Order: sequence, then C-alpha cells, then structure tokens
Amino acid sequence: MEFREIIAVTGIAGLKKIVANRNDGLILCELNGDNKKFYSNRLHMFSPLENIAIYTDEDTVPLLDVLLEMKNQEASNPPVDANASNDQLRAYLATILPNFDRSRVNISDIKKLIKWYQILAPLDLIKKPETTEQA
Repeated sequence: MEFREIIAVTGIAGLKKIVANRNDGLILCELNGDNKKFYSNRLHMFSPLENIAIYTDEDTVPLLDVLLEMKNQEASNPPVDANASNDQLRAYLATILPNFDRSRVNISDIKKLIKWYQILAPLDLIKKPETTEQA
C-alpha cells in the first residue's frame, strides 16, 4: 500500500484505502484490507492524504512532509496526546513546523494530524513514494 491510496472520509473516523472507483462513489476498505464498503459521494467527501497540506506563513507544506518530520523527530520529540491542551498541541506542531500559520491551522487540524500519524506510523506508511517507471 502506498500513501497516495489513503483517503480521509468526512463523517467516518480513521483512514481508508481505495479499492475501486465508481461513478457515484468509492469502494474503500480498512488499512489492513478488511471490511470493503461502498461510500457514496452524495453523503461523503473524500480527501486523498497526498492532496492535503498544512498552511505556513509563506505557502503550504504537503501533509506527507509534515508526517515525515514527525517520524524523524519521534525519538527526541514524541507526538503529544491528541487530547492534550490547545497550548500543548500548538507547541508540539511548532516544533515540527515552526512557521505554521497559527490563524489558519485549527486545533482540530492538529488533533487530526496526530491521530493520523498514530494510525500510519505503525503500518510503516510514512515514506516518500518510490519512483518507479510504469509502462
């Protein structure tokens, strides 16, 4: 499984993997491959993780780059609990991405970032995509 196959679905906790694309929605499964289910695009919005970015003072930084930095700093700066205080959450993100836009990055965004990291890190999905030639 690759990072580009992972989807966040509105109204659904956790992350899902794309199995198939249909005209009226997506067939998704859990990251471990269990529980394939159809999700209608009439009821849900889909956000591929590779399309998500974090606002900074200058521009945006792709979510994968932020997750990679969290992974690099994990030994010396482990992620705080997603239910920590707002000040602790902001302070943690400031150590990972010092120039994040404090007016546009909400506390809920930081909580989601930490929860997603806790889902993806054990599955070893936080890595740059391999550059392979496809025919």
